[in-house]
Amino acid sequence: MRRLSAVVIWALIFAGLGLTLMYLKITRLAVPLVPSALATVWDVEARVGFEGRGSAAKIRLALPQSPRGFSFIGEDFVSRGYGLAVGKGDGDLRRAVWTIRHANGGQALYYRLKAYPGRVEGTGQVRIRQPPAPEVPQFTEPLASAVGAVLSHVREQSADAMTFTTLLFAMLNTADDENVKVIRESVTTEAWPDLVIRLLAAEHIPSRVVYGLSLGGDFADRELTPWLEVHTGERWQGFNPDTGEEGYPANFLPWIYGHRDVVEATGVDRIRVTFAAARSPMTRLGIARKVENALDTGLLSLSLTDLPVRTQNVYRVLLMVPLGAFVIVLLRMVVGIPTFGTFMPVLVALAFRETRLMVGIPLFLLVVSTGLGIRSALTHLRLLLVPRLASVLVIVIGVMLAISLLSAALGIEQGLSIALFPMVILTMTIERMSIVWEERGPGASVREFMGSLGVAIAAYFVMTEEHLMYLMFVFPELLLVVLALCLLFGAYTGYRLSEILRFRDLTRP
Repeated sequence: MRRLSAVVIWALIFAGLGLTLMYLKITRLAVPLVPSALATVWDVEARVGFEGRGSAAKIRLALPQSPRGFSFIGEDFVSRGYGLAVGKGDGDLRRAVWTIRHANGGQALYYRLKAYPGRVEGTGQVRIRQPPAPEVPQFTEPLASAVGAVLSHVREQSADAMTFTTLLFAMLNTADDENVKVIRESVTTEAWPDLVIRLLAAEHIPSRVVYGLSLGGDFADRELTPWLEVHTGERWQGFNPDTGEEGYPANFLPWIYGHRDVVEATGVDRIRVTFAAARSPMTRLGIARKVENALDTGLLSLSLTDLPVRTQNVYRVLLMVPLGAFVIVLLRMVVGIPTFGTFMPVLVALAFRETRLMVGIPLFLLVVSTGLGIRSALTHLRLLLVPRLASVLVIVIGVMLAISLLSAALGIEQGLSIALFPMVILTMTIERMSIVWEERGPGASVREFMGSLGVAIAAYFVMTEEHLMYLMFVFPELLLVVLALCLLFGAYTGYRLSEILRFRDLTRP
């Protein structure tokens, strides 16, 4: 009982460790469970166009940082001849600063961003701090009286910041109210979001304007769209500044917050920033790799993708061997299928991967049957064990060579793949089959041989399953799960399914 408890504990430790690493890759880096999973990635471009004066120029462009609902997987700058520095300006604002000694004529600078519209854990929105209470603004008459009347009416009907904001927008959209008319006529359309912020500040409600892009389709030469955000006490909530509708536009990419300009420049004229965006498909595994490069978590260091391609191909095969071994464990310990050795079916299955099953099985049967016949002839010579095994090995290689030469002469390309069979395993199989034939008869020998062949075929189908190959390569920590299962079955002492047939006479009345 103590041994069984120790096995279970170690199995749970290995399985828990492997599944935890796999879970972190899936949740933190969005590593897909299927190799063909695709996602939409947005290529967003900001173009800064201006006229140079022939003197020194400095252009500062505000850059987005950790937006809600997006993960950045890459950015680059196109600025030939300009010096570039990227850093933080006022507060947490990121800025790209281009400088040049002489800027002549029409110029254009570009900032390009790849954004994935799916927040990955560890990226996305930064931690939100409780904003300070805003200063109460002062209004001049007659605007002050109109604002006071509207705010007093809304205050009586609201219960918190959220309901106050909703009712305020509903009030401001009342066309026949005289106070609302005074408020709306006091500012232009462009300054309307700023006025709404001042109205909310009069009730000590923090709010701000966020400028961003709605990535609903491909577009070009678009400017940033202003949107209103109100702090409800727990989070920032978006509102349409014109209609008061709650929420954000579809795939809204926040670019800059507050009243700061998206671009500032000295030494240039007629500066203008326009934005363009286009969709492009990308595999989720590729997205996960780029996110990993940005986060530097080290989780994908176990994905083997940084190895040389030749080495990767080797491990794509080797990582499937434990699955083939586990198939043997199941079929021997639970089903009760007899086999010649433990690894012989796995190695034969590896050979079947290269020769393919329909060609590999006849070649395998041909070599084993020929070698078995010659091995029986060697019995009369009464050789010692080691020389006899060496002789059988020479015979096996000779048979394989003869089949290859005959296939080449007849133009049968499939016959050349017999060289991929494991020679030593074939030799030991022939030797073991001969011994069983002599000790327990031809029936037992053929039964174990067919069991070995059947297990090899089952292992072949498991080891060539594309989805399993992908999972084992991308999540090599699953080896720990396979190890845990092998440990659990190593402590199994129950009945095998084949024993139902073996003891069927005991069930008869």
